[in-house]
Amino acid sequence: MGHWKTLLATLALSASVALPAAAEDANWSVGFVRATGSSYLATIDTVPDRIAAATNGRLKITLYDTLVPGPDQPGAVRDGRLDASFAVSPWLSAEAPYMNFGHLPGLLPDVGEYHEMLDPLLRGEMASVWADKYNSVQLATGVFETQGIISRDPLRTVEDFRGKKVRVHNTEAASLMSQLGAVPTPLNFSEIVPALQRGVVDLVMTSVGTASGMGFPEVANHIGLWRIGTVVPWSFVVNKEKWDALPDDLKPIVEAEFRAIEDEHFAQHESFSRGKIDMLVKAGMTLYEPPQEVLDEVFAEKNVKPVYDNWYRLNEQSGTDGRALVEKIRALKAQ
Repeated sequence: MGHWKTLLATLALSASVALPAAAEDANWSVGFVRATGSSYLATIDTVPDRIAAATNGRLKITLYDTLVPGPDQPGAVRDGRLDASFAVSPWLSAEAPYMNFGHLPGLLPDVGEYHEMLDPLLRGEMASVWADKYNSVQLATGVFETQGIISRDPLRTVEDFRGKKVRVHNTEAASLMSQLGAVPTPLNFSEIVPALQRGVVDLVMTSVGTASGMGFPEVANHIGLWRIGTVVPWSFVVNKEKWDALPDDLKPIVEAEFRAIEDEHFAQHESFSRGKIDMLVKAGMTLYEPPQEVLDEVFAEKNVKPVYDNWYRLNEQSGTDGRALVEKIRALKAQ
C-alpha cells in the first residue's frame, strides 16, 4: 500500500511540474479599431488563432477594441498600459507625422509600389519611429484597401470640391482638400454615416471596405476613386519590454508568422478592394474613376506643394527629416 501511495505522489508531483511548460508563456492584450468591412479587420481577425497555432499555444493574443480608444493606443503601448496595437498611421499625425508619407499626394500612387519599397527602405524607417517615439517593436505592417470619396451628389470635377464640407482621416488629405477649396471637417469614425445623411458633411473619405461595412449605400449614391491618400498604413507593434520578456525560442516563430500574415494581406489587397467596390456598385452606388486630365488638375503643383511644405514643417517640429525621406523614396522610384 505504501508503494502505491509513493507512486501516486510521484505522478502528482510530475504533473504539477509539467503543467507550466504546457501552459502559455505570454498573453498579450492587443488594441485595434473596429473598422467594419475593412481588410485591416479581416486580417486582424485571423491573428489570435494563427499565433496560437504557430506557438503551440504558448503566446495568446486577446483583441480589444474598447479597452483604449484607437488614437490613444500608440501612447498606451509606449507606457505599458496596452501590450500591443494594430496602430493606424493617421493616429500619429500630430506626434509622428513622419509615418504619414503614404498620404502625400502623388508620392506613392498605388499599394504595389509601397509594398515593393518596404524592405529596401520603408519598413526600417517606420520601425525606427516606433522604437524611438513609442518604445515599441514593429512586427508587421499592412494597408487599408482602396480609398474612395463618398457623396450624395455627383463629384466629377475639381470645381465640384469647392465649398464642400469633407471628412478626411489624415492631415495631408485635409491640406490637399483645402487647396481644392473644400472645407475639412473633423468627425469621429462612428459619426461619419449619420453626418453624411444629415448634411453635416458633403463628402466622406474612407476605404471602400469600410464604406461597404458601415452601410454607406443606404445614405449616399456616389463613390469616386480620386487617388487621394492612396496608402493608409497600419502596423502591429508590441511594447519593447513585453517583447523582450517573450522566451527567446518563441521570438523567431512569432516574427515569421506575422511576416506570413503580412505577405498574405498584401497578396489579397487588389482582389479585396475590387470585391468591395463591386459590392458598393451592386448596392446601388455609382462608381466614378476620374480621367487622367482631371487627376492632373487635382495634383497640380499649386495644390501639391503646400501639402508637402506643411508635412516638412510638421516633421521638423517633431524632430524627423521628412524631406530626406521623400528624396529617398523618389530615388528608389527612379531606379
